[in-house]
Amino acid sequence: MSSPNAPASPEAPAPAKSPLRGEQHMLSPSEVSTFSKDAARQTLAAWTGQSADAPQSWASVPKEFATVLAPVEAVFGQVARRAARHAVVAAARRELQLLRGVFGPGEAERLLNARLSRRLTQQRQSQASIDDPAGWIIGRALPRRGNCYDNRCDEGRRMDTEGTCPACVLLIADRRALRHSVAARLSGSLSLARPGQAPRQDFETLLRQEFAEHEARRAVHRERAIAERTARDAAVAAHRAQVKSLEAERMAAPCLECGGQTEAEVCGICSSWQAVELAAAESADLARVTWTAAASLAARERTADHAAAEVRAEAEQAASRGRVEGATAETAACMAKLAAELTAGERRRAALATLALGSRAEAEAAGAFEAELRRTHLHPSADDAHRSARAAAEAARLRVAEHLVAAALAEGRERRREEPQLDETDPYRLGAARVRAELRRTSSRAA
Repeated sequence: MSSPNAPASPEAPAPAKSPLRGEQHMLSPSEVSTFSKDAARQTLAAWTGQSADAPQSWASVPKEFATVLAPVEAVFGQVARRAARHAVVAAARRELQLLRGVFGPGEAERLLNARLSRRLTQQRQSQASIDDPAGWIIGRALPRRGNCYDNRCDEGRRMDTEGTCPACVLLIADRRALRHSVAARLSGSLSLARPGQAPRQDFETLLRQEFAEHEARRAVHRERAIAERTARDAAVAAHRAQVKSLEAERMAAPCLECGGQTEAEVCGICSSWQAVELAAAESADLARVTWTAAASLAARERTADHAAAEVRAEAEQAASRGRVEGATAETAACMAKLAAELTAGERRRAALATLALGSRAEAEAAGAFEAELRRTHLHPSADDAHRSARAAAEAARLRVAEHLVAAALAEGRERRREEPQLDETDPYRLGAARVRAELRRTSSRAA
C-alpha cells in the first residue's frame, strides 16, 4: 500500500488537453508544504543511501580568495563556524599582503596558491587526518616556514626562483662549523671527561654552552643595533622639530622690506616690486649688450639707465591705473610686476633681433651655410640643399643671439651679487621701508 505522503508517480498519464492558465488548479498552502517536505525527504534518503550518513554543512570559499584558497577548498568547506571562516580569510589576507610587499601583487596569489598545494600534499603523504580544519589552514598551511632572515625563503627554498635558499645554506654551514669546532675542542681537551659520563653527553653539553654563548653575543648585537636605530630616530625627530620651529619663526617674522606682517620673508607687495626691479635691471643689461655704437662707456650706461627707467615707468603706470580702478595694494603691485615683465620681454625680443644681425652671428651663420652646402649630396636637389642651408644659417644666428643674451644676463646677475648689500637687520632701513609702505597705502586709499 502506498504512503499517503508519496509523490505522484512520473508514469501517470497526462491529461489529454492542458487547461488554460486561468483554468489551472491552484495548490493550497498545506499542499505546497507537503510537496516540499516530500522532496526534501527523498533527497535526504538518496544521500543516506549513497554515503550512509546525513550531509554536513559545506562552507563556500569567498570570491575574493577563490583562486588563492582553491587547493584547500575541501578543507575550508569543513569549517562549520562562521567566526572560524572569518579568521581563515583574515589570515589569508595577511599572508597575501606580506607576499605583495616582497614580490608584488602579480606574483603573490600564485605563490600562496602553490604553498597551499604543497602543504596539502605533505599532509596527505603523512596520512594524518585534519581534525581542526581552520586551525590547520591558519597554523600550518598559510604561514611561511623560514628559519633565515630572507623573506623570500619558504621551507629552505626561494619562492621566486624555486632554488635552494643561500641564507639557509649559510646558517646550516655556520651550525655545522660550530659542531666541528666543539668536537675539535672536546677531542683535544681531557678536562671535560667525567666519571660515568659518555663522550656523547660531553659533546652535547659543550655544544649547548657554545650555542648559548653565540646566542648571547647575537642578543647583544641586536640590542646595540636597536639602541643605535633609536638614537638615529631621535636625532631625525629632533632635526625635524628644529626645522619646523625655524620655519615657524620665519613665517612669523615681519617682511624684510617693509616690516609688515607676512607669512614669508617678503610680503606679496614687496615681492612684486622686487620683481619690477629685477626686470628693470635685466632690461639695462640687455641695453648694454645691444648698444654697440656708443662712443663711450658713459653713453652705454645712460642707455641702460633709460631702459631701466622705462620699465619702472610702465610698472608705476600700471599700478596707478589699478589703484584708480579700486584695486588693493597687492593687486596693484601684481599689475606693476606683470607690466614690467611684459616690457622686459619686449626688450629681450628686440635684443635677440639686434644681436642676430651682429658680426658674430653673421660669421656663425656663414659657417653653418657653407657646412650645409657641403652636404648637397644628401638632398634630392640643389634647391632643397640651399633651403636647408638657409635654415641652418638662421638657426645659427638665433643660437648666437640667445648665447649673447644669456651671457649678458648672467654677467649682470654676478655684478649685482658682488655689489655691497645693506644689513637686512638695519633698523634705519626697516623704518624707512615701513614709512614707504605707509605712504603707498595712504596714496592708494586717497586714490
